[in-house]
Amino acid sequence: MAQPLTLPVTLSSWSGAQVRVAEVLAELEALRRPELMPATRTSVLTLVVVASSRDALGEAMAGVYELGGRHPARVLCLLPDRSGDGASSGLDAEVRLLGGEAEGQAVWFEDVELVVRGEAASHLDSLIEPFTLADLPVVVWFVGELPRVDDPLLRAADVVMVDARTFGDTECFDVLTELARRVAIVDLSWHRLQPWRELLAALFESPHTRPYLPGITSARVVGRTGPRHLLAGWIADRLDLPFSEVHVEPATHVSISLAGTLPATGQHGTFEVLRLSDERVVHTRTAVDGGPSSEMVVPLPPPTAGWGVAAALSHLDRDPVYERALRSAIAVAARH
Repeated sequence: MAQPLTLPVTLSSWSGAQVRVAEVLAELEALRRPELMPATRTSVLTLVVVASSRDALGEAMAGVYELGGRHPARVLCLLPDRSGDGASSGLDAEVRLLGGEAEGQAVWFEDVELVVRGEAASHLDSLIEPFTLADLPVVVWFVGELPRVDDPLLRAADVVMVDARTFGDTECFDVLTELARRVAIVDLSWHRLQPWRELLAALFESPHTRPYLPGITSARVVGRTGPRHLLAGWIADRLDLPFSEVHVEPATHVSISLAGTLPATGQHGTFEVLRLSDERVVHTRTAVDGGPSSEMVVPLPPPTAGWGVAAALSHLDRDPVYERALRSAIAVAARH
């Protein structure tokens, strides 16, 4: 597996206030003069990060910098300011050329930050087009807030990236479901939950436990608003459980418990994937009447800023399983 870019350094930079797009593009080109280049540019996509605050942007960019060697991209950061009047319209820009090393190879990528004021903040789609790299996908990451379903920026996106965990409510699922009809959605929460989904599925790989799958009758999922509903929706969809038998509760960490009976004999079984504390491990447990029980402890990936982002940027196609989980999450949330 490729190692992330470590400690990216600024090779060159430029900034300006009240500038034009053409001026920013010219300065971006100037920064890439051959004598400054430690290596050939390595870009696999254009990543547009749209943030409502500088703090939110900083958190997002920490993850991007961590992944520079694995998913090098031209990164365009947008801070729209829609509060001003016409007199304060315009762009403030900062352009950076960043470099580092991944797997022993020198890499570099570009980071353009635009503070957008006035009318242009409502038409970001036309603003970003000159910055996109030809023939590479455009991923638009909405940090901390959902786009409107009629947001013009969606027309410029091949993929929209979000994080259901950050929205703090379940109304986001209706919006995400509508968005998924128009564009591929990549949800960081969904990818961070992959270890739980894989571990739960693995509990039924044994010949002793697989026969219990058709007999699962109830599920309980705890965790934060958003992730727990996504997981519950996924379980309801995959196991065809009635929504009345899928229970969700708030908790600091995600845990899953399934219960059911062996159709042939009526023997009872429980199947759990549990995170019990702040320690970054997950416990899996199975217990069946008259049969073998098991428990295993599995470490989680390090809690770095890039955890989830790497997986998300590696899967830019539509995900029908995620989209079905979204629709089921709406039904689960309606009951709780």
